[in-house]
Amino acid sequence: MGLGKFVEVGRVVKINYGPQEGKLATIIEILNDKRVLIDGPTTGVQRQVIPIRRLTLTKFNLKGATRGARTGVITKAIKKNDPFTQYQNTIAAKKVAKKALRAKLTDFDRFRVMILRKRRSALLSTQLKALRKNNAGGKSTAQAKGGNKKK
Repeated sequence: MGLGKFVEVGRVVKINYGPQEGKLATIIEILNDKRVLIDGPTTGVQRQVIPIRRLTLTKFNLKGATRGARTGVITKAIKKNDPFTQYQNTIAAKKVAKKALRAKLTDFDRFRVMILRKRRSALLSTQLKALRKNNAGGKSTAQAKGGNKKK
């Protein structure tokens, strides 16, 4: 299996460093092996040159984006294909949203989460013990403990 995500014109990227961290944009032009021109008219990212190391490539590619396309063309292509809402449904985007939600928790909220996790763990352990007790009834005690092993 080969690589699936390449730096190419029309590739949707996420900025992972700087003042616009977390925003999505589209590659418009590849300047050299280290820098690209990006534009994100619907996400608030101005057209700018940015190092590739500050970008995370997504699996989405914007159809209709040509090399050096103007902002209006990119906006129309985004409205037609809508790759940004597709990105919001990916596992990576959901993890980022979950992390942001957890970062906003107060001390009391973290305490409530801890209590709920303890309750869930206790409930699971009691149900697991009940299942083990029901399933171990048909076996001999040596088999249930793993005692019939060859030495």
